[in-house]
Amino acid sequence: MTDDAIIRVISIRSDNPRGFGGCIFSGRPIDLQGKVLDARQHLVVEASHKVLAGAKVEVGQWWQVSGESSQMKREVHGFLITEVQIKAETLVPLLPSGEHIVAFMSDNDAFVGIGPVKARRLWETFGEDLYRILDEGDTSALATVLSQDSAIQIAQAWATCGDGRTLQWLQTKKFDVAIGRKVIQFFGRETAQKLEEDPYRLLSFCATWRQVDQLAQQHFSIEPDDPRRLQGAIEEACYRLFGQGHTSALSHRMTSILQGVLGPQTKSFRWRHLVEKSLSEGLTNGAFVIGPHGVQPLGAYAMERQVALAVASRLSASSKHLLPEDEIESILTEHEKVEGIDLNADQRKAVLLASAQRFTLITGGAGVGKTTVLKALYSIFDRAGIAITQLALAGRAAKRMLEATNRPASTIAAFLRGAKEGAFNEQHVFVIDEASLVDIISMSRLFNVLGNAPRIVLVGDPAQLMPVGPGLVLHALTNVPAVPLAQLTVIKRYGGQIAKAAMEIRLGQWPILPSDAESDIAFIECDVSASDGRSELSDTVLDLFKIDPENSQILCSRRGGVEGTKGINALCQAHFTSKNPPVLSWSDQHKSLVHTGFHLGDRVLCIKNLWDHGLQNGSIGEIVEVTHPDFVVSADEGAGQHSVALAWVDWDDGIRRPVTEEILDYFELGFAITTHKAQGSQWARVIVPVAQNRLVDRTLLYTAVTRAQIQVLLAGDLLAAKTAVEAEPKSQERNIALDLHLTRCLSLVEAPEPAEAVEA
Repeated sequence: MTDDAIIRVISIRSDNPRGFGGCIFSGRPIDLQGKVLDARQHLVVEASHKVLAGAKVEVGQWWQVSGESSQMKREVHGFLITEVQIKAETLVPLLPSGEHIVAFMSDNDAFVGIGPVKARRLWETFGEDLYRILDEGDTSALATVLSQDSAIQIAQAWATCGDGRTLQWLQTKKFDVAIGRKVIQFFGRETAQKLEEDPYRLLSFCATWRQVDQLAQQHFSIEPDDPRRLQGAIEEACYRLFGQGHTSALSHRMTSILQGVLGPQTKSFRWRHLVEKSLSEGLTNGAFVIGPHGVQPLGAYAMERQVALAVASRLSASSKHLLPEDEIESILTEHEKVEGIDLNADQRKAVLLASAQRFTLITGGAGVGKTTVLKALYSIFDRAGIAITQLALAGRAAKRMLEATNRPASTIAAFLRGAKEGAFNEQHVFVIDEASLVDIISMSRLFNVLGNAPRIVLVGDPAQLMPVGPGLVLHALTNVPAVPLAQLTVIKRYGGQIAKAAMEIRLGQWPILPSDAESDIAFIECDVSASDGRSELSDTVLDLFKIDPENSQILCSRRGGVEGTKGINALCQAHFTSKNPPVLSWSDQHKSLVHTGFHLGDRVLCIKNLWDHGLQNGSIGEIVEVTHPDFVVSADEGAGQHSVALAWVDWDDGIRRPVTEEILDYFELGFAITTHKAQGSQWARVIVPVAQNRLVDRTLLYTAVTRAQIQVLLAGDLLAAKTAVEAEPKSQERNIALDLHLTRCLSLVEAPEPAEAVEA
């Protein structure tokens, strides 16, 4: 039956149940004045993430709920109680519950001891009169709800930072509470004035264009052709531009994005001729910058210019050799003897270049010996007394640096959390590996902390995958002739057919590949169309994986689609482990054990850096033991005291660790992973499903192919693979201005002699 009620929330039973969003909460039915209708009635509401639409349920809130209801019995402390459960079809927050003043007091450190429950109790007692009571400092009224000390403390805090008019204004304008909280923290008592002047300022506070535009037109009477709306649309276009990875755009691209914001022109609203005027006026509000690089979001402009200045300062500063040339040669000779290696000509030149310059790029494809160069370079730095810090974007890449060089390494994010700005001098060098993956945001933050003193070496391969985040750093810097660049091209790690095919793919040429699954590298053509969730492609990938699952890894271009990780992982699990014991956890919602989706024998992938558990984003392991959910792991066993071990996993670092419910949401099946997760790793045997999609390009296929040590098998759409390789890489479609900024910065200072570019 359908039920319709107003509910005051008294408890949250499950927030984000099973990791799919939504909420399960309980409450009492009330009327519009907040009076409890039946103290004996207990309602439980199950709201999906779709119904909540991003809203957060908190104790004390009032919600109008409608949906199918049913009765359920459960035992509590030996008593059998009956609950009415409503599966919400619609869920509306009721603004008279004073959301803004409740959030303001409970989130503000000045209101000591006042959390959401006490703040809401004040609102429910006094309603709109609470604003007057607080403004007048009426502690006697407040003391009817709180203790005398709390009443005095709240009155004093309100006198310092409270603003009843602003909070009331936010309420009447029907502001989303989360956005209202951010706005009032930024503008304070000027909130109303600032937003009355230009409601599109809300775009800077993570409000969506739809939210802001609707609010502006309905509650601020903004007309469609209002200059503020057009400038707001351009600002929104800049955010979308940045979200797509671009840091700049010429006018035609900006116009294309604006059409997605404002919609096509109509007879009553012809906005295209207004854009040029709005762009010029945009310079006054600081939302974007216009220059020879096109339109740039202000943030993107600031970050690219900051990185350009940091690089230019190193290139223009006088640089002296760390050690005499004969001593460096002696060090390298000794290093070769100890390591049992012979540096080739390119590697030797790369070492000499990086030891002589304050900023250097070392690039090259898979297997060319970039790590060999670093180890030789470090022997020189050690002798010269240069402190070395190794960094990488991903935790797995940092771990590989540590293993390869036997020196500490960390992620850029971890380093930034503990680093102090200006703490590094010229006797320090920072080496950033897999630099092709580092976006402009991460590089800007890093350079800001490092300052202009320490040396920097960027190591990577522009022919591999570009950053997931916005901008291009390594790619852009290789385009500036003044930047010292050492290019390594001689493949040393592997050879044969894989190396030959990889090099052709890297150069944009599709190699002639056999269709024999026993060859070192092959392409098995098969149908990529799907039917009932299955395809010939996924079945072929499974068959190839079954040949040698222990030594194989499936690398996909994306998560969805017939060639994606989700479908192929499900297929592998169904074949290999679905009949094995499941991993179970306790569900408060169902009051029983539920299946987590994992089985004994499953290969699992960690998708977040879990430093406290010794895991990185990209760690892969196998579930080797399933335990009873009541088993308790002690603190010295690695998961924290009183954590429940649901299973045990043998990870790729050789350590067996417990799987607890707190980290379960950060695991996925790992029979198939994305190529992005695989960059820098290697497996004996690699299987690559291929179908046409926007992510497939030569850099992705090159990266996937070069992950294989012994064999690589591609399967799927041969034409799609060939077309992707022969087309320009996706990085060429990304509009940036870092190289232009750097060229301009260098032109404004006395440039050094052009650096030697080391090429094969």
